[in-house]
Amino acid sequence: MAQVDLKNDAVEISADTYWVGRREGTLLERNIYLRVFKSGQKAVNVLVDPGPPEDLMALSKKVEKTIGNLRNVNLTFINHQDPDVAYNATYIQKMNPNMLVLCSEDTWRLIRFYGLSEKKYRPIEQFKSHTVTLQTGHALSFVPTPFCHFRGAVMLYDHETRILFSGDLFGGLSYVQDLYADKRYWDGLKAFHQIYMPIQEAISYAIGNIRKLDPPPLMIAPQHGSIITGEYVNYYLDRLESLPVGLNLLMASQEKDNFIAAMNELLLEITPIIGPEAVARTMKIFQADGSFPNVIFANSKGVSDIKIDLHAAIEIFAAEFIKSAPDKAGQIEVAVLKVLLGRNIPLPESMVGQASETPEIFDQ
Repeated sequence: MAQVDLKNDAVEISADTYWVGRREGTLLERNIYLRVFKSGQKAVNVLVDPGPPEDLMALSKKVEKTIGNLRNVNLTFINHQDPDVAYNATYIQKMNPNMLVLCSEDTWRLIRFYGLSEKKYRPIEQFKSHTVTLQTGHALSFVPTPFCHFRGAVMLYDHETRILFSGDLFGGLSYVQDLYADKRYWDGLKAFHQIYMPIQEAISYAIGNIRKLDPPPLMIAPQHGSIITGEYVNYYLDRLESLPVGLNLLMASQEKDNFIAAMNELLLEITPIIGPEAVARTMKIFQADGSFPNVIFANSKGVSDIKIDLHAAIEIFAAEFIKSAPDKAGQIEVAVLKVLLGRNIPLPESMVGQASETPEIFDQ
């Protein structure tokens, strides 16, 4: 594929379909998509998951290169209510008060608080068979993905390009910053889903809905991470379908996958506290030759395997980060507590406070 400037360019990922998101070198990148439907003199410009305010200026510049101005957006489709997905719809609708918002009723109940106009909202539930035909003659289908990760999440399927705009489903952490996915994308996708998706059965149900699409999708365009295309569509459908996530890991709290996921989630919590450079330095301890590769296997992407008692591994892992930033020890301990209790993993003994007789604090 031709070299593109992801910082400044709108990238045409299929005919009249553009990636207009932003890349800033972080783990959780946001993807925004613009689909331009044309038929004769008619045109409908659809923005998919318009993103957060931090991305508004970059979005505006890229849209200018395709349809001239954000005011020319006729319709925005919103997968679910999170601000990193939906918030910019408010700004765009202020610029173009006629812009319609298309989403599920569950999503609307929350995004209306962003200040969107109810008169310019259309629920996907009003369309028969979850399909709508635009005035240009193009067909769009809505694919429900309940509890992936929001109960009202819905994907958008473009029948002409056969692109499935999947929202958070198939999203991933950007360990690899490439716009298009290959097999290396699995690590980031797996970590993202194990942290944010509630249960494997919800994913399996959603993928069952995807498999019913006729014709099947040629491309999956998620809101985070990399775009999945070609042979990797079925590859990731198959791998993700049986991935234990969320509650599955909590219900089997002694399982290694849950501990590995906890360590990688802890990295996300610690990074804002001590900074990415300090995290990278500490992670090198687990990458070096010597004793640690025998107990915890890690690289720049995170933890991949544990070879000792799982509880001991967690304690070693947390202790190294506290040692690397002793002035932030209290904040790191809070992050450890949040992650481990959230995954039903007992705290390390060194972090469990000991109860004693309560000292008198009242003056009788």
